[in-house]
Amino acid sequence: MNRHLGARTMGSLKDRDLALETLMLALRSEESLVPAEGRIGFLRARVHADLLTFGERLVCEQDFKPEAAELQAAGLMGSDYKALDGKFALVLLLPERQKHQTLADLARGMDLLEDGGKLVVCLHNDWGAKRYEKLLADLAGEIGSFSKHHCRVFWAQKTADLDPDLMKEWRSYGEMSRIVEDRFWSRPGLFSWDEVDDGSRLLTEYLPDRVQGAVADLGAGWGFLSDFMLRRFPAIRTLDVYEADRIALECAKKNLAAAAPGAKVRYHWDDVTAGIGSGKFDYVVMNAPFHEGRKPEPMLGLKFIEAAANALKPGGELWLVANRHLPYEKDLQATLATSEIVIQSGSFKVMRGIREERAPEYSGIRLSNRREISD
Repeated sequence: MNRHLGARTMGSLKDRDLALETLMLALRSEESLVPAEGRIGFLRARVHADLLTFGERLVCEQDFKPEAAELQAAGLMGSDYKALDGKFALVLLLPERQKHQTLADLARGMDLLEDGGKLVVCLHNDWGAKRYEKLLADLAGEIGSFSKHHCRVFWAQKTADLDPDLMKEWRSYGEMSRIVEDRFWSRPGLFSWDEVDDGSRLLTEYLPDRVQGAVADLGAGWGFLSDFMLRRFPAIRTLDVYEADRIALECAKKNLAAAAPGAKVRYHWDDVTAGIGSGKFDYVVMNAPFHEGRKPEPMLGLKFIEAAANALKPGGELWLVANRHLPYEKDLQATLATSEIVIQSGSFKVMRGIREERAPEYSGIRLSNRREISD
């Protein structure tokens, strides 16, 4: 078996993993769900060994780079990203937590179905499974359901009786629009999708006027920090924008085109935790993620710091904002020659570090001769 398709015990699985396992169990248990012929689409797809049984009938879509990479490694998705298009006899959906995003996914799943096709959805009970089951019934009428492992699988057939007003409303939630401050493009489901994050705004207040040269924004979201830098620092020669969420990156492209039409901006749909190269940037700026679902996961931010430290040129600076309780100080001290907390305000702290002038490439080894920055 492909190592990316390994089995896991139920006791060790998280909510999202349980939903995936339960969805596959329902497809095995409810034989009428899987058509004998026709294409099968999987929205927000994730790797599972059972998917291999569908062969070339299966088409997967995943906008989150780490999970897209897992699908590619397992042979379940091509190397080039492609959104689902055309019509399908069966569409599978593993929604995320945001309400409007989920409603948009339900509408899109129905749009992708051929007449008589089925949309099959699975959610953990703690994610509002029963509520969305009822909403799908409001949209489509008769539905079926299957429960196991604290999750609920529910499905509906595409018929002429779909509520057109609900379809129109739910489709609109999946459209990019000028939501934030009446000028930034965004859409439901993105981080801080309808307002500027307080941490990012605090960071902009303390970035130094000397920001210049080759700059990177790690985990850029829909582009607030990048927009600020392009407008504020004319000495920026290149700006590399890294984001794991493909939809967020598309929003960032629209936002930054207005910020600096002539600037050299490069966009990367990448998983920063896997590294972004060595010795490339004069400045790296970031508001790093620190959650996986609802659970805090400080290791995400630590991996961002390590990637940034490695990507800085000798003498290059890292500027980041983080929640005050996150333990990033030791990692900054261990990976960069100098570091400090610039400001602590409310729930956030702004930090910076400088790579030593002739530092070796960071490879997880604790660097010595640390000192605190003094201006």
